[in-house]
Amino acid sequence: MMKFLPCATLTALLLIETHFSFGQGSTNIVVTTPTSTTTGGSDNTLVGIGAGNSNMSGFGNLVLGRGAGTLNMAGARNAFVGTEAGKQNTSGSDNLFAGFQAGNSSSTGSSNTFLGSGSGYTNSSGYNNLFSGYRSGYFNTTGNNNTFLGPGAGYGSSTGSDNTFVGADAGGSNQGGFNTFIGSLAGGNNQAGSENVFIGNSAGNSNQGASGNIFIGFKAGYSNVNSVNNIFLGHQAGYTNGNGNNNTFVGTRAGYKNTDGINNIFIGSDAGYNNTTGSNGLFLGTQAGTKNSTGAFNLFMGNFTGANNTTGTSNTFIGNGAGNGNIDGRNNTFIGQDAGFNNTSGINGLFLGTQAGQNNTTGSFNLFMGNFTGQSNTLGTHNAFLGNGAGNKNLSGYSNVFIGHDAGFNNDDGHENVFIGRGTGAANINGDQNVFIGHNAGSAAGASALTNAVAIGYNATVNANNSMVLGNNLNVGIGTNAPQAKLEVVSGTTGSSGLRLSSLTNSFTPSVNTNKFLTVDSQGNVILAGYASGGRIAADPTADSHWSTDGKNLLNANEGGVIIGTGINKTPSGYRLYVADGILTEKVKVAIKSTSDWADSVFEPTYKLKPLHEVERFIQANHHLPELPSAEQVVRDGVDLGRMDAKLLQKIEELTLYVIALKKENEAIKKTLSKLTKQQSRKTAR
Repeated sequence: MMKFLPCATLTALLLIETHFSFGQGSTNIVVTTPTSTTTGGSDNTLVGIGAGNSNMSGFGNLVLGRGAGTLNMAGARNAFVGTEAGKQNTSGSDNLFAGFQAGNSSSTGSSNTFLGSGSGYTNSSGYNNLFSGYRSGYFNTTGNNNTFLGPGAGYGSSTGSDNTFVGADAGGSNQGGFNTFIGSLAGGNNQAGSENVFIGNSAGNSNQGASGNIFIGFKAGYSNVNSVNNIFLGHQAGYTNGNGNNNTFVGTRAGYKNTDGINNIFIGSDAGYNNTTGSNGLFLGTQAGTKNSTGAFNLFMGNFTGANNTTGTSNTFIGNGAGNGNIDGRNNTFIGQDAGFNNTSGINGLFLGTQAGQNNTTGSFNLFMGNFTGQSNTLGTHNAFLGNGAGNKNLSGYSNVFIGHDAGFNNDDGHENVFIGRGTGAANINGDQNVFIGHNAGSAAGASALTNAVAIGYNATVNANNSMVLGNNLNVGIGTNAPQAKLEVVSGTTGSSGLRLSSLTNSFTPSVNTNKFLTVDSQGNVILAGYASGGRIAADPTADSHWSTDGKNLLNANEGGVIIGTGINKTPSGYRLYVADGILTEKVKVAIKSTSDWADSVFEPTYKLKPLHEVERFIQANHHLPELPSAEQVVRDGVDLGRMDAKLLQKIEELTLYVIALKKENEAIKKTLSKLTKQQSRKTAR
């Protein structure tokens, strides 16, 4: 049976086996072997075999343990607890070393706290350090202001200062300063890296010379070596990062495979997971840009946005599933759930709205705005669809503009169309170069492939190529706000219609003649008229027209003549114009076809002038001059002015010849008479 000695007996035995010494002029307490004494220091407590130094001049020290503070000389206010704790301290002060060989090599270091076996073992002159844990800060020599908590924490750190390592082997190889490593093996291999914050098991484990990084999470930034200014927050976030700088990865495995990519922000589980060298990206959402490898300058916001993007650059995808299938498409902006979901290599697209451009693959330069706009588009390019469902079924149509709810909804591969208004172009499938404006304006049912057709107005319908329809049973006004006819034009000038046909002026020759024409009624309405209702036969394109134009002349090509006036019963042949009641004019000119039709032949030497006695006999017999018509003939046949003038001139010229002949006869008679008169005078004078 074990027996216990009374306390007084134990104290007596202790005094017998040890040397209790009060140094000269000192207040030291020494409980050690008889060969260890101290004579100079004061207020020291030395307990243990070989504890303290016999020549120690320091004061206020607590040395407890075999060989603890063995070399301490001038060190003061130290507490060395544990075998060989602070063994080599010489002048270091205000230190607390607790544990086997804690601060063993510390000589001049001050204000340190080393707790744990081998903690701060190699510290020489480092000060203001707190090492707690088995061999924590083991190799620290001159490092200052460090806090190492955990077995092996800061184990290899020798000169690094201002570090905080918490966790087993955290910052085990550190030489850098101003680091905060929290977690088992956090920053375990860091050497010269500074100003890093690693929180989590093995976070930044491979970091060596990198600085300014923040890694938070299990193995966050695990492989980071020399990259700087990164923020990795989440389980294995930035796990493979090697030399990528200025990245922010937040979320489980966010930026997991990043190696050299820089200036990226990946937020969300697996966001930017496969990114290797892609830079300047912003991925926000679960698996956002998860397959991106080298794509740069991308903005992906939403779960699964840009999930399959690999090398596409300068894209903006916002909304769950937006740009999910994009691979190498660039310069795209997809906003809305599943917007541009299947886009692979299409470029320069703007899709805004739920499932806008959802099935687009390689179509480029498209603008889709509105839910389900361009949803089926695959290859179509240079399209602009605005409004829910606009261009919904377009596949390969290009250069179309569809604006309005369901505008161009069924268009397949029609191109260069403009549809504006809800439901416009609903029947169009393959039609090209059409313009439909207005609610439900478009082609008629079944007319799915019109070309260059225009329908403008509510429910306006066109059913032929190269045609334009304005409205559905409406009036069109130009210059008026209250048209009373299908087309009413008000020019503002009296007597002017305001209508100009620049390609149909009075200088052009009509191609067809007609007996119908357009005129206006008392209200200005344009009506069709004909000569039977008071008009005239004029040139028009009908086959029965008798009139045509020849340059500036108006021609009548009928076989008969033209009658002006009434009561004309006789229309002798050989004439073209018959006028009743006479013609009043300031000038009449009769054309003569040839010189033979005129009377100059009378003065020819060969002309046979009738003797006057023959003319006398003809007049007595016929009562009119020879070669002139009688009164009966004139009444019956009329007078040919040209021929009559020629005949009258002929008679005048014949009369002139008769007068000349008579003058000659008269002069001969006058000469004969003068001669006879002279002869008679001479006879009388005798």
